[in-house]
Amino acid sequence: MPAGTRGARTVLCAVALVAATTAWAPSVQAHESSFECTGRESIAYDPGLGLSSAPSRVTVDGVYRCEDPSGRAVTAPYHTEGTTPGTCLLFAANRSRETLSFSDGSTSVISYVSGTSTRVLGINTVTLHGVVAAGRGKGSVAEKTIRTLPGGLPTDCALPGGLKHTTATTHLSVHP
Repeated sequence: MPAGTRGARTVLCAVALVAATTAWAPSVQAHESSFECTGRESIAYDPGLGLSSAPSRVTVDGVYRCEDPSGRAVTAPYHTEGTTPGTCLLFAANRSRETLSFSDGSTSVISYVSGTSTRVLGINTVTLHGVVAAGRGKGSVAEKTIRTLPGGLPTDCALPGGLKHTTATTHLSVHP
């Protein structure tokens, strides 16, 4: 085989390898920063939610079951701290910071900055919008939907101290 042909093949193989690696890298990055989670959480309000819209500190603890686009599943206990100007009649979107600790050892920190709330047949649905500030998915967009489950009596809102605790089902979607 002539030396020029071998050199040309080597160059072509190197170019093909670089092209394949470059084309594949973004999809791996997107794969690592996309995930979907479902979970259940316990929410505490201090002071309790009442009929007025006084700000309350919100503390949330829950567990997600998350899957990446390949279907790989991990669990992720999480803790959230924030504030809400909500009332018992209509929960308001809060400003909060959520830290997820995945079972594979990685973490994500999500900052929620806006959202909407609706109430139908006694079930409040809140959709929060934010960004992954650190860890798995850093820089990705996060959307969390929270559906509170009726647990206490409707009169809890009118009692001194207000509604101090509720539970919810959740869905978290993180995408670049």
